[in-house]
Amino acid sequence: RGEFVISMISAPGARVIVETASDSDCSDNCPTKTLAEHVAASGGFAGINGGYFCPPDYPKCQGKVNSFDTLAVNGRNKAVLNRANNVYSVVPLMAAYGNSLSFYDQTVQWGVDTGSNGAIANFPRLLRDGSVATGDEGSKGTRGFIGTKDGAIVIGHVFGANLSDTAEVLKTLGLQNALNLDGGGSSALWIDGGYKVGPGRSLPTAIVLVR
Repeated sequence: RGEFVISMISAPGARVIVETASDSDCSDNCPTKTLAEHVAASGGFAGINGGYFCPPDYPKCQGKVNSFDTLAVNGRNKAVLNRANNVYSVVPLMAAYGNSLSFYDQTVQWGVDTGSNGAIANFPRLLRDGSVATGDEGSKGTRGFIGTKDGAIVIGHVFGANLSDTAEVLKTLGLQNALNLDGGGSSALWIDGGYKVGPGRSLPTAIVLVR
């Protein structure tokens, strides 16, 4: 497939908290925060952008700016976003429990557990138990992900990759499970006071690592 550059944070023992800028469903002009602000809200040391949303610089997003349709659960205040849209959702989901992550092929397989440290649905699932889980290609660009390797939580971006490339890269790096996140102009990766990728767009959702 070629050679790929990756920016990656591997954090054994860290906990994940999913952050949302809004505490309720939103259809237009939805609240957003910078990744640094999301990280600060949970008192984290690192973070990455969340799932797909409708950014203000896309013409097709006028009338639904910064909105998204997939499930998100704020791990800090337990707010549940888009519950009604996902009663029968087939979109994959990652849920956080302490310093471990659970991955589901469909949101409906998880339900809504506000006892978790939050959850975020996005697509596609990249890895399942060490095997590539997607045949999607998509365009080449910056691809975000969250995954696990030997019990450690891993977040990062693969550059100049499509979805299948990203899955193969993560498999080669030894990850067991991984979910695709937003990328492109929304790409942001933050650790210990500074951006390593981005800051990119202001974000409605983010994933934060906490010690």
